[in-house]
Amino acid sequence: MFKFRKSFYIFFDFALSLAIFSLIFYLRYIVLSEFFEISSRRFSSVIFIHLLIYSFLIVIFNIAMKCYELNKIYRIKESLLPNMLVSVISIGLIGGFFFLFKIEFARFVFFLGFIIVPFVLSVCNKLLFIAFRRRKPYIAAYVGTKNGYALFNQLMDDYKSAFNVERRFIDADNAGELMPHLGDNIKDAEFIVADTDVILPTEAAVLLNDYEIAGGRIYSLLDMFVYLDQSIPAEIIRNHHFEMFSSYKLDSFYLKAVKRFGDIMISLLLLIVTMPIMLITAFLILITSRGGVFYTQKRVGYKGKEFTIYKFRSMVKNAETGKAQLSVKNDARITWIGRIIRMVRIDELPQLINILKGDMSFIGPRPERLEIMNKIVEQVPLFKKRLLVKPGLTGWAQVKYVYANDIAGMDKKLSYDLYYINNVDFLFDIKIMLYTFETVIFRRGAM
Repeated sequence: MFKFRKSFYIFFDFALSLAIFSLIFYLRYIVLSEFFEISSRRFSSVIFIHLLIYSFLIVIFNIAMKCYELNKIYRIKESLLPNMLVSVISIGLIGGFFFLFKIEFARFVFFLGFIIVPFVLSVCNKLLFIAFRRRKPYIAAYVGTKNGYALFNQLMDDYKSAFNVERRFIDADNAGELMPHLGDNIKDAEFIVADTDVILPTEAAVLLNDYEIAGGRIYSLLDMFVYLDQSIPAEIIRNHHFEMFSSYKLDSFYLKAVKRFGDIMISLLLLIVTMPIMLITAFLILITSRGGVFYTQKRVGYKGKEFTIYKFRSMVKNAETGKAQLSVKNDARITWIGRIIRMVRIDELPQLINILKGDMSFIGPRPERLEIMNKIVEQVPLFKKRLLVKPGLTGWAQVKYVYANDIAGMDKKLSYDLYYINNVDFLFDIKIMLYTFETVIFRRGAM
């Protein structure tokens, strides 16, 4: 999408990986062996070949995991997870091969190297990107409606710290000015972003086809959001949502069986492990405020079925009387112990029961109350698409966006939920779990 030298990062990562493995070997088996009574090794040609193989596999797997795409390199978190997975896969494959065939190898170098490499590569690639990123603005032409261009403009503003884009707007709704401006605006454009909902006249379509055949690149607005922001705004897919969220795509073995099996196993384990924490929390709630330990509420789940969600009570008794209310920042209804358990997400632990029962999954869109959902649907009809999968304890929207307490915020979170539903798989769920740990540790989005 944005041109940059992938080969430079590939060769750099290979050289850096080899240097890291070699340095670990040197420190462990040559330097430390002189000061401590530990075994030493010579740096032989066989050892060097092993280190070459390690480094080569890291780069090959990184290419397969698309770690050298711009959207991963300039964000450390996006590159760190694939690098970690590459290390785990490499340890399993190479380590298994060595143990199976009883091949002698430097175990210390092997394991420590594969633990260190993901972090070093992610940080160094980010630093390289900052040091050598293109200063000259990219030239992009947008062909579509004013509303679509506003979305494109906002997206480019959100990522201007990574790259600068000079934008040209060609109003496809204005037939009288489309052709005179189209040719002049796209002839030196490095890429074109097109609104797929717009039906272009034949002359304009021919002009764009010629541009593409001559080597130009054309992307849809959806491509831009998926590549950069990993979201799918509802405004873009309003006429294509049945294509993107067909029953065929959502009827996968992973969603139907594997995910459910994992939910049962993990929820049982966590219920056992966190039981002392939950007992202490229940006791503190009882002695610090009036009311019960748990807070129950009806939420809308899979395919629109309502269920009762369980949480530790973090608000005063009868905090919500009458119509449903969204929490707000510094909500006066939250008790002092409630703020603490919300901060570290302990209030969500009773939802492990919901997961065990099958009302929820670990990963998925957060469930909403029926009255609030209906209010949102009035303005954003595609909000109901979230009901195509089970609601989750955490989700892509929760780790990518701050707490939402209005319709605009809900609409933004929906774009991440739609992206998740359209791309759900095992690796994506693992990625969200790792992001969740980071979110809890740094308390982002906590109320």
